[in-house]
Amino acid sequence: MIVVVMGVSGSGKTMIGTLLAEALGCEFLDADVLHPAASVEAMNEGRALTDADRAPWLTAIHARLRDHFDRGQALVVACSALKQSYRRFLSRGISLTWVYLKGNPEVIRGRLTRRKNHFMSSRLLESQFRTLEEPSDATVVDVDMPPETIVRHILAALRDKPDIRVVDDLKVLSQRVADEVVTIIDETVRRRGRCSLVLSGGSTPITLHRLLATSHRDRIPWSVVDVFWADERYVPHDDSQSNYRMARETLLDQVPCPSANVHPMPTHFPDPDDAAWDYQATLERYWKGGTPQLDLVLLGMGPDGHTASLFPGSSALDERIRLVMAATVPESPRRLTLTFPALARSAQIHFLVSGAEKAVALGQVLSGADRASYPAAGVRSAGRSVVWWVDRDAASALAFE
Repeated sequence: MIVVVMGVSGSGKTMIGTLLAEALGCEFLDADVLHPAASVEAMNEGRALTDADRAPWLTAIHARLRDHFDRGQALVVACSALKQSYRRFLSRGISLTWVYLKGNPEVIRGRLTRRKNHFMSSRLLESQFRTLEEPSDATVVDVDMPPETIVRHILAALRDKPDIRVVDDLKVLSQRVADEVVTIIDETVRRRGRCSLVLSGGSTPITLHRLLATSHRDRIPWSVVDVFWADERYVPHDDSQSNYRMARETLLDQVPCPSANVHPMPTHFPDPDDAAWDYQATLERYWKGGTPQLDLVLLGMGPDGHTASLFPGSSALDERIRLVMAATVPESPRRLTLTFPALARSAQIHFLVSGAEKAVALGQVLSGADRASYPAAGVRSAGRSVVWWVDRDAASALAFE
């Protein structure tokens, strides 16, 4: 996710941006450092910048934003971005999340008067307020609150916004996600001693699995990683359609993950509903009777917008309590699936979406479609924003492309 913290000079962009980047574990950029020397000199002399003066500055900022976006890296930027035209320019070809620090002019004037060693003087504040066109698509936060409170408000708002990371193709996507998986597992193990990793089926994660089993194999503490599944076809584990079999062949057979740490969904019960209850009990035992929370969930999405085995029109979409359910899928074996309540308790969820055939559904999901029609739109995380790793083909219908 690339977050731009905007507002007039003195609103606290640098302080809040720095704290927010620290909370998100990503890089921070103060866009003021990209001002050309001539612009800095003009502002030191109390002369307001024109649109022509700002053009090279905006171009430099956009280049930095685009570089991070193309590499699938998160970033927090402090930037005044006072006009809608500036924000449109900065958003070209990039998914940006805007945070607007809004404050009373007298309060901000007092802050600027007390600030030392900065080229923006309080004399230019009135000009900035005249130039300011307040955004209609930003998270708005009152600057009168303490900085820690402001950051908490922003983080809460960000959890409901998708973190979209577009990369060139499935190969690059898999490389980026593999690095992210290693980082998340490492951080989780250092924090709580173990990490639960949830896998999904389909063809998209196969390249990722092979990377985790080869070049990333020794970077992961497999002895303290517990593996679960988001869904499974109700077939024997050695069946060619089994998600467990796919993960075993492409990943688990090549890494030193103890068999006791691997928890496939059971498919041997005569009634799939009994199997669903059994897997829920497995989750509950893993957390020793506490509320289950999954550390890292890797999901895919089908061309119809389904994820896990939550398909359009399924009765499982309305479940509010159970963590695992049996699901009936047209023209396919019955399945087991984690439900929205289970996914909503996850600390981190990362989607992997590849292919032009998914572009229309992805556009609907990320624009806030109804989850009854596009189930992936209903996935939420208890922790950070849901991260969407998508290749160029899948992203072709998104507005910023």
